[in-house]
Amino acid sequence: MDATVKVTSIHIVAALVAALISTALTVGWFGFKNDVFAFFIAVIILYFVGKFSQQIAGDEISGFSQWLWDGIAPFFFTWVISFTLFVMYL
Repeated sequence: MDATVKVTSIHIVAALVAALISTALTVGWFGFKNDVFAFFIAVIILYFVGKFSQQIAGDEISGFSQWLWDGIAPFFFTWVISFTLFVMYL
């Protein structure tokens, strides 16, 4: 499997998980509501998923531009759309 497909797939799945956790923090499923903390949880998850993807992909992906379009952008767009839908419908 191509490294781009691996990295993008991992980031999309992690974005869905981050959206659920962010929704839980925004709606108050854990007993408190904090939108700012929900955003920072997503950024922290993005950081650790990026490190994990870097171990898997190794040297096949290099440069910030490739990481931006293969990992960060899919994560961000998936997280924003999923978070919005989860907050509205859960």
